[in-house]
Amino acid sequence: MNTLLLFNQTNFSTSNWWRLKSNISGYKDEVGSQIVTEIAKNRCFRILELDLKRKNHNYKSRYLVQLFEDGYLCWINIKGLEIERCSNHCQERFICDESFIQNKIPFILDWIDLQSKQLNQYKWGGTLGPDFDCSGLIQTAFMRQNIYIPRDSYQIMRFCSHLFNFPREIDQLQMGDLLFFGDNNLCNHVAIYFQNGIYYHSSGIEFGRDGISQEKLYESQCDDEISKHYRSRLICAGRVTRSYLWNKTLR
Repeated sequence: MNTLLLFNQTNFSTSNWWRLKSNISGYKDEVGSQIVTEIAKNRCFRILELDLKRKNHNYKSRYLVQLFEDGYLCWINIKGLEIERCSNHCQERFICDESFIQNKIPFILDWIDLQSKQLNQYKWGGTLGPDFDCSGLIQTAFMRQNIYIPRDSYQIMRFCSHLFNFPREIDQLQMGDLLFFGDNNLCNHVAIYFQNGIYYHSSGIEFGRDGISQEKLYESQCDDEISKHYRSRLICAGRVTRSYLWNKTLR
């Protein structure tokens, strides 16, 4: 059925949820070309715009939506959109405690290591692979284990249980802890700790390795400028101890 007809059936309600039947892109604004995220098949969203029933849809190609799994806001194209109505969501599938999450960390890191061995490059907004941005890699790795965390690095930092600020001895880190980087304590990059002072991240071209790589937290004789750059921008470490819950997690 035509997407607009489906939306019309619910009067473009902001309380109804829709499931994607194919991968799509999420955009920064209503008319621009900047992609801020990729949205995988089977993820759910709701419309946020008001009074869509009264608008001329011949001149409107995008709607503002909110994603269910992480509360993320973005614009999506309506043309070619394939959706179906969601049944009532079962919140139990999003509930997991800290023990559950820690048991999943080896699987999360194994998956990231596998991605790093594939041909890839940094992609702003990338979550589907093989090309990821920094937070897209981390969010997708956790989401594959049914652990839902926010989309952007600064949102993830606020969501995590805070461990400590840097500088601090790295032996206090555990596998799966998240590392946050930035300028003047404003987070704009995230990585995941492995072991022995090594972490994984997806970094760009200008100050990184243009893709997924391992990096060192400790100084060594074979240090390069990239390792030094990220080490100098460390802000803090955090730990994922919960999963995002719709209507229960502060957004």
